[in-house]
Amino acid sequence: MGIFEMGKKPAPLPKDLPITPGEPIGPTKRPGTSGTELGLRANREKASNAFQRAAKAEQAYRAKRQAHAAREDVTEGKLLIKLGMKKLKEGVACYGRAVKAVPSILRERRNGVRDKKMAKREEEAEKKRKKLEEEIEKARAARGEQGKDETAA
Repeated sequence: MGIFEMGKKPAPLPKDLPITPGEPIGPTKRPGTSGTELGLRANREKASNAFQRAAKAEQAYRAKRQAHAAREDVTEGKLLIKLGMKKLKEGVACYGRAVKAVPSILRERRNGVRDKKMAKREEEAEKKRKKLEEEIEKARAARGEQGKDETAA
């Protein structure tokens, strides 16, 4: 029925028809199928079943392979976590020893600074001493020349 025919009612059937409504018109039996068609259907069913079995086998293989990889990952992860925890404990212990040694480090730095200052003072004192010795030698040399002049005269 089209859009414009929706409001129309179908025409009534004549009452003198030998066929009752609901009874099929025409031959009542279907013709038999040929052997070729039956063979094709059987082959298609076999192929479909084989494909379904192969698909299930492939899914099972993938699941098995992924499960194996996952088990290996879990084992490796456990090992790495165990190793990580061991290294973490060692690191915390080492850091604790370092924290305990902070006063020693500070004393060492203080002593180093003090030693540098002492070395610098000694160096400066040595420079002053050399300078004074040179002045004394110059003064002695000057006196010695004066003494020679007086004795010669």
